[in-house]
Amino acid sequence: MNMNEPMLTAWGPTGWLVRWLRDGAGAVHGMSRRLAEDPPDGLEEWIPSFSSVLLRFRGRAPAESSLREWMGPSRESWPIPGVGRTVEVPVRYDGPDLEEVARRAGLSVGETVRRHAGGQYRVRCLGFSPGFAYLEGLDPALRMPRRDTPRTRVRVGSVAIGGEHAGIYSVPSPGGWHLLGSTSRRLFDPEAVRLADRFPLEPGDRVQFVETKESGVEPTEGTPWVSPGVPWLRVLTTGAVLGVQDGGRPGWGRFGVPVGGALDLVAAHWANRLLGNDDGAGVLEFAGGGQSFEALTHVTVSVTGADAGAEIRGVDGMIRPVRAWSTQTLLPREVLMFRGSRLAVWTYLGLAGGVVAPRVLGSVSLNRRASLGAAPNPGETVSGRAPDSLVAGGTASRWVDTTRLPSCASGPIRVWPGPQADGFDPAALKAFFRSVWRVSPRSDRVGYRLEGTPLVVPSMSMESEPVLPGSIQVPPDGLPIVTMPDGPTMGGYPKIGWVDPRDLARVAQTPAGRPIQWVPVGWD
Repeated sequence: MNMNEPMLTAWGPTGWLVRWLRDGAGAVHGMSRRLAEDPPDGLEEWIPSFSSVLLRFRGRAPAESSLREWMGPSRESWPIPGVGRTVEVPVRYDGPDLEEVARRAGLSVGETVRRHAGGQYRVRCLGFSPGFAYLEGLDPALRMPRRDTPRTRVRVGSVAIGGEHAGIYSVPSPGGWHLLGSTSRRLFDPEAVRLADRFPLEPGDRVQFVETKESGVEPTEGTPWVSPGVPWLRVLTTGAVLGVQDGGRPGWGRFGVPVGGALDLVAAHWANRLLGNDDGAGVLEFAGGGQSFEALTHVTVSVTGADAGAEIRGVDGMIRPVRAWSTQTLLPREVLMFRGSRLAVWTYLGLAGGVVAPRVLGSVSLNRRASLGAAPNPGETVSGRAPDSLVAGGTASRWVDTTRLPSCASGPIRVWPGPQADGFDPAALKAFFRSVWRVSPRSDRVGYRLEGTPLVVPSMSMESEPVLPGSIQVPPDGLPIVTMPDGPTMGGYPKIGWVDPRDLARVAQTPAGRPIQWVPVGWD
């Protein structure tokens, strides 16, 4: 095989992973330029990494021969990447891990700072979180494994090192890198008008750290909740989880922005269809029970997803049950309450025209990990987008026959082979499909962790590469993790499989402790 020619690995029926074994940086950068200027037909998203590019298409992906024809006979036919800008980043070297890094490197603190600031860094790719840049060029003396126990929250603007790379935390997030200092330069501003101001660093840019005494980035409060217009509902209680979701943010993955969106798109779409909304309109998504809403006007709502024991308390104090997967009309001062469900997880509440919520990067979806979007707190109000005259007209007494919906079907979850499936021992593959896995209570919108007998993990050296929702990664402990819509766009664990997009909602609706079993699709 020509080492300069890329390897193509199918990513289910809708995608391709293009990987280079030599000179990956130049090839990835060149292909990214080509994708921005002349994308193949039907391309919805591309995510570049160190030596690979993931292409995801609307509908079925093109045949390998068609994609290679688009790529051309060799990478030399692509635009030659030029030298990027040089971006200066001021750093106050006051990080909590600075002294430990110096000790492990056998250097003084001053020499550690000098070597870090003196490095010639270049942005390889963006990933992990929005605007987070992986920087190559770290001094070999400072290269060391990530922390054994990652921090649960790292402050925005933290300057860090991990493995062979340096980086800057662009949003508050969990992280296992060593923190050397902080910077006042903000590397992700979703409210900026220009793309270059939203993501100040891009692949190919050079970064120069400059020591300074000024303080780092001040933590932001996030996007405030605003729902303008005539209020329809007042939030009384939010329960354990309450947020606003829509179809998500496809197309931003190359900047490290997760696609997000409703975990059960089938239920979210039907919450909108019952009211005559577009499928992608905003809905309230919640789990765990304990949510309650007071009607401030004569309003019709829809309730889909998990049957969370919804009830309406009338003005007279009488309680009437709410049928799941239906529309309901509330009178002013009536209260809609949810007790919770043991059979499924996520419930959706729709309003005519869609929930009015802050729109960030083209979506109202809340992603707490990436600091995107907003959600109402107790006492705050929520509005719909339809005129008042449409609120209660023509949408009452609608319901859905859930026996015909794929998200409510039973049986095994369909799994396509992952990019590293061939690296797993046949016995591990058999164990993966024959075992009954259970959802861990530590699961969330970022990833669903599975409990069971650990798999034998292949001893392979992996660079971080693109990840899509539904990717089944297997970390060193052998217990699979299903990446969910709020998960990172890049990951460094081998991926044994990929959940069929038609079944990802069924994974999301599986409560903690309940079993999940897989069935292979598209495997040899």
